[in-house]
Parts: sequence; C-alpha cells; structure tokens
Amino acid sequence: MASGHGRERRAKTTGRRKRRRKRLRDEDGQFVQTIGFDDVLAVFDDVAGPVVTTTDVADGLGITTEAARRKLNRLVAEGELCRRKTGRTVVYWRTDGRGKVTIDSTSDGNTN
Repeated sequence: MASGHGRERRAKTTGRRKRRRKRLRDEDGQFVQTIGFDDVLAVFDDVAGPVVTTTDVADGLGITTEAARRKLNRLVAEGELCRRKTGRTVVYWRTDGRGKVTIDSTSDGNTN
C-alpha cells in the first residue's frame, strides 16, 4: 500500500517538473539567468486582458512563481509596471516607464 502511494506521489512531481525548462549553469554550478525583463514584459502580449499575475509569468516562461514575483517586483521598482493586491492575488500592469498607465487595445479603457 505504501509503495502505491509513493508512485502516485512521484507521478505528480514528474508531471510538474516537465513544464519547467532546463536551466543552464556556469562553471561554478550556479544557475545562469536566462530570462530577461523583456521576456517578462512579453508575457503581457500573450495573456488576454490588461493585467498579469505571477502564475501567468511563471507558466509562460517556465520559471517558479517566486522567480516571477521577484522579476515583476523589480519592474515595479523601475517604474515599468504597477501592481495592486486584489484579495489574495497581486495583479501587475504596464506603465509608460514613468509610472503612468498605458492602455492597450484589449482593455476597455478603465484603469480602476
């Protein structure tokens, strides 16, 4: 009975790992950053609607939600994005780089 549970558990883990891409390492064994901020911003073009979540970025780029959150928050600090917590979810949207909201053709024009 225990071995059946272990196999089921491994199957779940294996399926989750398949969605992640293989990461490169340098000569010291440290991970090399291969996802740039332009890659993160490109997720906005792939997601329906004017906002994205950390899960959208993580799934779109094959990284963890924690890595996506760090990258999104860095873009907020640089004025490229704004963020707002709605319930338990934080949503991010593009600005013009100076903190002003930009509206794309997929949104309805409301910024609230």
